[in-house]
Amino acid sequence: MRESNLKVQLKQLLNRGYSEIDVVNLAIAPKHVVDQAIHEYNAEQKIQAQTLRTQHNQASFAMQLGS
Repeated sequence: MRESNLKVQLKQLLNRGYSEIDVVNLAIAPKHVVDQAIHEYNAEQKIQAQTLRTQHNQASFAMQLGS
């Protein structure tokens, strides 16, 4: 299986609620691929959380303007 496909599947496990430790223990893949997938997943989650915070703050500000 290609490395990119492995990363996608590992990220799906993380999205489904598996912990990083579970993914490391369950994965039958080279360690560097697993580690890279976990790192990419965490980076994506951080960006997503930052985007949601920004949107929330913008919505709160807009609601205050309307009051």
